[in-house]
This record gives sequence, C-alpha cells and structure tokens, in this order.
Amino acid sequence: MMKLKPFCALLTLFVMTIAGCGQKEQKNNSESRPEKSEVNDRFKASDSSKQKETMTFFKAQGNEPFWNLTLNDQQLIFTSMLEGYEEFITPLPQVNRAADANVKRYRAATEKVTLTATITHEPCADTMADNNYEYQVALEVQLTGDSKPVSLKGCGNYVTDYRLQDIWILEKLGEEIVQEGWFAKEPPTMEVNVAENRFTGYAGCNQMRGNIFWEPGLLRFTDVISTRKACLPENKEGEFLDKLRKTTTYSIENNRLMLSNPNHPLMVFRKTD
Repeated sequence: MMKLKPFCALLTLFVMTIAGCGQKEQKNNSESRPEKSEVNDRFKASDSSKQKETMTFFKAQGNEPFWNLTLNDQQLIFTSMLEGYEEFITPLPQVNRAADANVKRYRAATEKVTLTATITHEPCADTMADNNYEYQVALEVQLTGDSKPVSLKGCGNYVTDYRLQDIWILEKLGEEIVQEGWFAKEPPTMEVNVAENRFTGYAGCNQMRGNIFWEPGLLRFTDVISTRKACLPENKEGEFLDKLRKTTTYSIENNRLMLSNPNHPLMVFRKTD
C-alpha cells in the first residue's frame, strides 16, 4: 500500500495540470469572444445605420385582383395578387401635376415593368371593404414585351404628417411675439388629430374647431368655426382666425410649427409638452 503513494501523487498532479490548462483555455476564449449583449448591440447599430427613416404619405388599394400602392418619401411600392406583377419597388418618381390641380401622376419604370399611377381628388368608395376615401386611383402596369398595360382601379388617402399630432400654443402672430393683453386668458392653443384630420382648441376668446387638409407640401385649415362669446375690441382672435384660414404651407423645426402662405409667414406655434 505504501508503494502506491508516489503513483497517486503523480496522478493527482497530472489531473490538476489538465484542469488548470482547461480553465486557462476557457478564460482565454471568454476574453476573446464578445458577450452576447455586445454582439446584439453591434448588430443593432449596424442594422440601424443601414436603415433610413421613411415617411409614408399615400396609400391606395383595389380588388379583383387585390393590389396595394404605397408612396413614401423615398420609394414607390406596388404589390398585387396579379401573376407577374407581385411586387414592384422603385425610387419615388417626380410627381406630374395636371392642369387640373386635383390630378397628380407618378410614372415609374424599370427594365421589366412600367407603372403609371393617377391620383384624382374625387370621392371613392370601396364597396367590398365598405370604406370611403377621398381619392380615386387608376393604375396602368405593363411588363416589357406586353402589347398593352393592365388597368387597375381603386381608392386611397394621403397619410397626414404625423409630426403635426400634438398640442400647439401660439408664439408669434405674423412676425411679432405674442404680447400680454392680446387675448382674453392665454394665447390661442390648438390640438391636431392627424388620424381624423381634425383640430380643436382655444382661439384667444372663443373655442374653435375645424378640419385639416394635407398633401405633401400643402396644409390647410378648413371649415373653421368658433363659439360666439363677445370679445373685447383689442382682442386679436379675429386676426388669428383669419391667418389660420389663409395657411397653405408649413414647416416643423425645433418643436416649432411655422404656418405660412406664398406671400409671407403667418404664425408660429410651440409644442406644449
């Protein structure tokens, strides 16, 4: 039994050496291999850097056969259940406006397909989906080599700029900063609902509401009405509502909504939150 001690000691030393090497190799591997969260972060950063934020501004659809058209600030995207025309994506073509301001036309083409979309501002009903739209859409899609295009009809709507969705308080009337005493309690405020294309608010003396009409580069406040509470002569509510009705264009920057028309700037609003 005593003769086994040197052998046991040697065996123990051998096992400890192997275990130590294994731990060292494992440690080295863990140090050279990034953590899972680090890999995910790198992937997300790489993925997000390749993606550009896009804003969809028009959607249309039709049936028999089913098709969809989407316009965003970078692309025209057409999909359908029509054989040979399942998907068609191109950079957004330049819009052509007809003599009639109610008609806009987009024409896109590749080596294989040509598509022309005509958007007319006329009421449109999708009887299958039981929905009503503000625009009629006519498409002509033609594969290279075909003798004539396929004609499709449907309905669509513009998708109002989501950045308008907020509560805004008047900061400038014309080019002048709002002064104390111009309005009864506080400067006019306006809450815009882009899903319903409506707005409500306080005009500086009375409550107001109305609709908004939006197309790319165009913004109008329509059907503007207010309550009929008597206002002091110096109250500028009348001037405010007049400028609101005259608005045709806008821009948003630094939490400010600037309203204007081709003649001059009209008003500046600031986000309240």
